[in-house]
Formats: sequence, structure tokens, C-alpha cells
Amino acid sequence: MLPRFGAAPGVRFLSSIISQRLRHVSAPTLQKSASKLAGPSSSQLQQKRHGTISVFGPFDPPKQLTFQQVEERVLKAVKAWDRFPQDRVNLLSMEARFIEDLGFDSLDHVEIVMALEDEFGFEIPDKDAERLKTPRDVFKYICEREDVYE
Repeated sequence: MLPRFGAAPGVRFLSSIISQRLRHVSAPTLQKSASKLAGPSSSQLQQKRHGTISVFGPFDPPKQLTFQQVEERVLKAVKAWDRFPQDRVNLLSMEARFIEDLGFDSLDHVEIVMALEDEFGFEIPDKDAERLKTPRDVFKYICEREDVYE
């Protein structure tokens, strides 16, 4: 029987009900029930194991960009923009001005900056984005930000 001294009224009530119900149950039956409640043994756990976790790594450090890679990726991001006019592909160069030469408006400029952010994986603040008038400006900005020197 469970101790009743110092227990809360709810616990005393519960212990009296349990002791009344368990009077007719034999000790071996209680031990079996208790072992089932305790959970599987360690040998049962090892039998149920389906695989192991493999740890991989260490991760390679990011590769250093080159001037050529940055230039190619800038032009690729601008060309891949979904609203880039296909009749102006031949006008696209590193010195082509987005608004004057390629005919983009301010909203187009914002979308191109977003495409460049996606391509290079970092955010370009609005203050800096306003200064990016040509792909060459974007190239210089990225090279400066990513420490590209070759």
C-alpha cells in the first residue's frame, strides 16, 4: 500500500482506489505488468535499430571568385531575368546602361537587382542599388564586397 501521510487529498484518494483494485492480483502478474510498462529492454532496442547515422563534413570553404566568373554571372543574371527584352540581347554588355541603353524603368532596375541578389546570395541595400547603373557597376560592387582580386 502507498504511504498516505503528507500526500495531497487527490493522491490519497487515488492510492486507496489502486490498493483496493490490486488486492486480488498476484505478485508475478504485477511484475509482468510492470515490465511491460517499463518499456523494451536494451536487447530489444538493438534488434529494432534500422540503421546508423553517418556524419559527413567538414564542409569545404567557399571557393574564391575570379573576375571572369563574376562578369559571366552578372551578365547571366541580367539575361535570365524573365522580362529581359530578347531584341536587346545584342546590346547587353558590361558598359550598357540599364535605363538609357537597355530601356529599363525603375521597377525593372529593382527586379534586376533582386535577380542579382539571388544569383550571388546576398542582399544589396537600396542605397547601394541606386548607384548600380551598368553591369560594370554591379561587377565592381560584387568584387569589392566579395573581395575578388584576380
